[in-house]
Amino acid sequence: MKRRALFRIFDRYVGIPIVILLAFFLKSRKRLPIENIQNILFIKLAAIGDAILLIPTLRTLKHKFPDSKITFVCSPINYSILKKIPYIDEIISVDIHSYLKHPFLFFKFLKQIRKKKYEVVIDAEQWPRISVMMFALTKYDYAIGFSTEGQYRHFLFNAVITHTRDRHELEDFLALLEPLGINITEEDKKLEYFLNDKDFKFAEEFWSNHGFENRTVICLHPGCGENGLPREWPVKNYIALGKRLIKYDKNIIILITGAKFEKVRCDEIAEGIGENIVNTAGQYEIDNVVALVKKVKLIVCSNTGMLHIASCVGTKTLGLHGPTNPVKWGSYNKNSVLIQSDKFCSPCLYLGHDYGCQEPTCMNHISVDDVFINIRKAIQPELFPVFNILNNNINQLI
Repeated sequence: MKRRALFRIFDRYVGIPIVILLAFFLKSRKRLPIENIQNILFIKLAAIGDAILLIPTLRTLKHKFPDSKITFVCSPINYSILKKIPYIDEIISVDIHSYLKHPFLFFKFLKQIRKKKYEVVIDAEQWPRISVMMFALTKYDYAIGFSTEGQYRHFLFNAVITHTRDRHELEDFLALLEPLGINITEEDKKLEYFLNDKDFKFAEEFWSNHGFENRTVICLHPGCGENGLPREWPVKNYIALGKRLIKYDKNIIILITGAKFEKVRCDEIAEGIGENIVNTAGQYEIDNVVALVKKVKLIVCSNTGMLHIASCVGTKTLGLHGPTNPVKWGSYNKNSVLIQSDKFCSPCLYLGHDYGCQEPTCMNHISVDDVFINIRKAIQPELFPVFNILNNNINQLI
């Protein structure tokens, strides 16, 4: 964690002047070689949710230039998602946080990436300067990237796309293709995920072994990644929600999912709920977990990678938003329900980890009652038109 914090400081206070200097010496206004695009370099170093939201962009790019080779520079954080995407021809995974301690690794990376020339570079990072420094020292003709408020990273781009606060991130990513003459359609915006027969077989066997047939399975995904504390709904709320769901309907089974580093939190929730609970945190590969999530009735989670993965596979999502703006980062799925904190300062986060505070205070404002009633609406929608008619009649009498 300390290394990551130091890297962010270095990236901002050293990265900005380096980018400006590189732009002064290296930037050239070359014509876009659109008729002869053979190699495309794509850069996105984090995170899982962003990798998921980039799939429509990569698919659209590959369909436009089917004979080109797309090389993707990523990090260990999002590699597990990107390695399955069929629109990528080559992946280079780099641990940028190690560069401060081992600078020679950066030069090793440059040697690897400079083996070929790229007609087009697409930098999908929103705020770090390191990605700009990466492509600036490669052999390339034309660079496309974001101009992001207050980040001073756009000086080297030949085509600049304004990163917005009020447009979903999936659509911002697709906008990076506009300089290539690609007109984005609604079809281009469709999400997808790449499961195989082995994943589906695992899920079927898991369902059978745990007696999930004919049960209402609701997934709780309590974690938000290693830097997501301000986005986490409290453990006590997840416990209260689980107990209330099971008391409401004994046919309900709670499935808990989470990464290995989230296991302690998930274990505490599972122990607190006590019955009708299956905790899978830290036990399975991500594709196995996704196959399980595809089969559940609904998933409850904050704004995290699993929210977007669930959207890909068509699962109903109930997204809990405190510091994050659901317009920008919410589920891109018609089956989604969201609850936004009513704290006066919510949402406060635009990019990265610049939260208004480092505690989940706004998440505390999302009540168990609100989440419970929204789950009921999602899994039993047939009940609520009746309630709405009754409420309308009462209002007319009043």
